[in-house]
Amino acid sequence: MNPDRIVESGYDKIYALYHARRVRRFWSIGQDLGDFAKLLPKGGAVLDAGCGSGYIASILERRGFEVTGIDVSRKMLGLARKNASKSRFIRMDMRRLEFPRRSFDGVICLYSIIHIPRRFHRRVLRGFWRILKPGGVLAIHMGWTGYVGVEENYLGSRATMYWSMFGKETNLAMLREVGFDAISSKPSIQKDGTHLFVLARKQ
Repeated sequence: MNPDRIVESGYDKIYALYHARRVRRFWSIGQDLGDFAKLLPKGGAVLDAGCGSGYIASILERRGFEVTGIDVSRKMLGLARKNASKSRFIRMDMRRLEFPRRSFDGVICLYSIIHIPRRFHRRVLRGFWRILKPGGVLAIHMGWTGYVGVEENYLGSRATMYWSMFGKETNLAMLREVGFDAISSKPSIQKDGTHLFVLARKQ
């Protein structure tokens, strides 16, 4: 099994469906996104890690933020460039962030680290810490319970998708170890299950 290939090909297949579900509020993130935005400086630089179709970037750019989005799906990135034309989109793996230290005021990572094998989650969090400015803010969805597995019919699309998560307490401990102070953490109850949503600040 190649998790990276499963995720990339899966999202290449369902990019339009995924965006449609976003627009129809299949995942409700309005309040969480607003709380994140309030913690950022006006016009701040934000990295959207696992940006998908650019739906989140389109909201943030309308609020005046300078957004850079990264994703591994070429189809998603093509759609993102149409949906958020003022933002910059790059094909990049969040395990290997190619940005200078202290590049961003905020990092937002919604429903995306959960597709990366969990043995790499600390590496991803360290990368986010490195590229955030002092006092920068991370908004992230992580696992509420531990799970690793493959879904054969993701969103009813017949696309295969890979999942890999630690549970709540392990995730919060990892964030502390890497150098983040949790501002808030709570269950994010969505139609596809319960996730952990954390707002955290770089120490």
